[in-house]
Amino acid sequence: MKNEIKLKGVKQNNLKNIDINIPIGSFTTICGPSGSGKSSLAFETLYAEGQRRYIENLSNYTKQFLNKAPKPDIESIENIPPSISLEQKNSVKSSRSSVGTTTEITDYLRLLYEKAGEAYCPDHDIVLSKHNPQNATETAIKQFGKKRGYILFPLPKDKRHLKAKDLLKSLMQDGFMRIYIPKTTRKKKVAKKKTKKNSKVATPKIYQKVTLGEFFELSDKKFATKGIPNKDVYIVVDRVVFNKASETRLYDSFYQAFNSSTKYAQFARGQAVLLTTEGHRVNFSEEYSCSVCDYTFPNIDSRLFSFNSPIGACENCSGFGNVLEIDPEKVIPNPKLSLREGAIKPFTMPSGKTDKRKMLKYCEKAKINIDTPWELLPKKHQRAIWDGNKDFYGVLGVFEYLETKKYKMHVRVFLARHKSPKPCKTCKGTRLKKESLQVFVKDKDIAQLSSLTIARLHKFISQLKLTPEKQEVCKEVLAQLTARLSYLLEVGVGYLTLDRPTKTLSGGEFQRIMLSNQLGMGLSQTLYVLDEPTIGLHPRDNDRLIQILKELNALGNTLVVVEHDLDVIKNSSHIIELGPGSGHLGGEIIYSGVEKKFYDCKDSKTANHLSPNSWVPLKTPRTVNFSNKRYTLEINGCNSNNLKNVDLKIPLNRLVTVTGVSGSGKSTLISNTLYPALARALNIEFKPGGTYKSLKGIDNLKSALYIDQSPIGKTARSTPVSYLKVYDAIRSLMVSSSEALARGYKPSTFSLNVDGGRCPVCKGIGFEIIDMMFMDDIKIECEACDSKKFRPEVLDIKFRGKNIHEILSLTVKEAMDFFVSYPNIRKPLALLKEVGLDYIQLGQTANTLSGGESQRLKVAKEIHSTNQHGTLYILDEPTTGLHFDEVRLLIKVLNKLIEAGGSVILIEHNLEIIKNSDYIIDLGPEAGTGGGKIIAEGSPEELIKVKKSHTGRYLKEYLMMGKK
Repeated sequence: MKNEIKLKGVKQNNLKNIDINIPIGSFTTICGPSGSGKSSLAFETLYAEGQRRYIENLSNYTKQFLNKAPKPDIESIENIPPSISLEQKNSVKSSRSSVGTTTEITDYLRLLYEKAGEAYCPDHDIVLSKHNPQNATETAIKQFGKKRGYILFPLPKDKRHLKAKDLLKSLMQDGFMRIYIPKTTRKKKVAKKKTKKNSKVATPKIYQKVTLGEFFELSDKKFATKGIPNKDVYIVVDRVVFNKASETRLYDSFYQAFNSSTKYAQFARGQAVLLTTEGHRVNFSEEYSCSVCDYTFPNIDSRLFSFNSPIGACENCSGFGNVLEIDPEKVIPNPKLSLREGAIKPFTMPSGKTDKRKMLKYCEKAKINIDTPWELLPKKHQRAIWDGNKDFYGVLGVFEYLETKKYKMHVRVFLARHKSPKPCKTCKGTRLKKESLQVFVKDKDIAQLSSLTIARLHKFISQLKLTPEKQEVCKEVLAQLTARLSYLLEVGVGYLTLDRPTKTLSGGEFQRIMLSNQLGMGLSQTLYVLDEPTIGLHPRDNDRLIQILKELNALGNTLVVVEHDLDVIKNSSHIIELGPGSGHLGGEIIYSGVEKKFYDCKDSKTANHLSPNSWVPLKTPRTVNFSNKRYTLEINGCNSNNLKNVDLKIPLNRLVTVTGVSGSGKSTLISNTLYPALARALNIEFKPGGTYKSLKGIDNLKSALYIDQSPIGKTARSTPVSYLKVYDAIRSLMVSSSEALARGYKPSTFSLNVDGGRCPVCKGIGFEIIDMMFMDDIKIECEACDSKKFRPEVLDIKFRGKNIHEILSLTVKEAMDFFVSYPNIRKPLALLKEVGLDYIQLGQTANTLSGGESQRLKVAKEIHSTNQHGTLYILDEPTTGLHFDEVRLLIKVLNKLIEAGGSVILIEHNLEIIKNSDYIIDLGPEAGTGGGKIIAEGSPEELIKVKKSHTGRYLKEYLMMGKK
């Protein structure tokens, strides 16, 4: 049948020669345990083949590389549409990319300002406009009806085409009879009025009051000898009454003035001046200009509002919005140290010994105590050491000298380590030139609109009223803006602002804005492959996301979603479950069919969790007693970002979950305020954090660990065993064999990070990267080592019948049996099994691990390497990518940490985690400015009683589901 994607003999990774059909136009969900083969089927088979076939239609230049690109391990695939992948990884690194540019909303805003924007004079709040004879005539009659005056054109002394005598002769030949010489007065310095950008004068005066100068006849004898005076003068075109009866005459006079100004003077555009007999003067120009001060403005073009264009970008920061400056907090990371102890970090390095010696010598001379902690030194002493003076060049002096040596790589690296981005003082972080910010749409410049949340911007655009002419011109632009902003609201990111850098978004937020982008494009007959789109979403927002997916599906697209969320599974039209286990125990089809029959599948591990019989009753939480200060941590007055002076009390030695809708302030409160404060107080690390007033209960903790979902390694050579420090023991075993000893091999021979035993072609990575220039890079298997990463002679060395490549290809579960007699290897691997990672391979490349897998690997390492007693563990959404069984496994591990004397704080949306928490802190009630408050706190039973808590409402529904 042509209405199905038919896959036969899929053997990609751990998939076991499966055959499967996916209905075209369906909403298909792929579920199953972690490592069961979901991503192998969805991304490495379906998406990869769909993309490969599409690219085959491109140029021969591209296809010469694609011939090397590995095809999915599959016998055949039929009827596959062009594919688009929406993954949860945010790979954007550029500081230029923002939410607005990623969603293309900024582009439409630029068009709106080009077509409907009005530029204002910075001094007089007058709308700048281009003039022509027609509107100049209309303005003269409207403003100065029945008054008499003159139509002139300027003749500046430094912009004339002809010399004085020749100019006089030419003017008289053209019929001009009179000249106006303004009265010269000494210019007074007038303080500029400070006016708000968004408070325009209701009826600004478009004219300037001047003292009238003198009029002379060009035939006057005083001009006959020397010609036109060498000063700024004006030629009189006409003297006229500004009324309706003179309309035709006025038009002709302005027309002649505009033309004559470019003929006799070096003006790019025509200029004219209206001067009444009462001294009212108006400047007219064919350029955007002010009629009072003649301030000229560049042509209003969409590029003027782009910080990626030299036309609009701030010249000081080049459109980045910030400049890199020496950061005192990086130079002096620990202000509790004294100068002798090394408070100035660069001076503790070998290259800084001379600077430190000179500093200490200066301190002795200036009587500065070098044993007093830096933070307790008097401000004048701190300034002297930092800024320098005639006796000592200061810390800044060292960096200023190094700026002259930036051509050296190591100097650039050193400087970069001690710099931080600071808001640009010229553009105040808006990234744009001041001219760009003088154009307004309904009293708002483009930077002000970009700083609004998407929800508020949508309201502004929806209520925007323009003149009928501008409304018609901007019709399509406004329609696109409204639609795209609506899609962003529907996917639950209405709390974001357009000027927020894309690289600061979480993986879930990035995936959702890309999803809204696809809706805005309106593609059809396309295969969309999504990776857990509900990540980072509160249950309240799941319904809206599912509706978006259905809209995308209704356009005629096929959706394949890798997901664990109950609501997504229940709203699917087709379900595929892989399993039954992870790694080599998975890769089989447990179920493939319509959603209605899925719940009757007895072999399904997922369907069982949708049954009321599978629900575990609400456990009794551990008691919380804040009167016992030994078990209380308290931070007060938190007010960064959207937090509204929050006072937070956390019970220690408990499982605490911080919840709230996306954007309510959870990460700001815990990740950006609490942890940096704890880390600094405990001397763990010194990173900048959010502002707060006081921190109490720090004596109850010995350490604090923040475990997020960032990759465990920065290179492709990083692996789980190297991260856990187990690889050293494995390499020692490999060199213990007689053959390895005979060849003189050392442990470094089996290292992927140094030359010796690793493949010299791929440098131990196992693949080569082809730079496609205009497309994503392509990875191809290394032909020299056949992706085994080591030299052939190194692979000859075997331990218990396996070489190093075969050992690194073992799963954690297989390796536990293989190294059963070696507890120094088996024990750390057993911890991976505890956190549900027994299916990953020992040598799996770290950057192929999901965010949730990386986080659980970090948890396993911390359990292995730290003493849990007195340690506070902070985890950011650890249930990412976890199956229902694995969530319960994670809860057991977290409770194990608490039983060992540790404390756990989770930032989570997962209702199973919330249900099993001892104490819940719910932020909200809404996102962005509507959040930032603690609206409920207590046990799960106490939370469900709070009516204004969205989390409490959904938790109640979740618990009721288990009672049905």
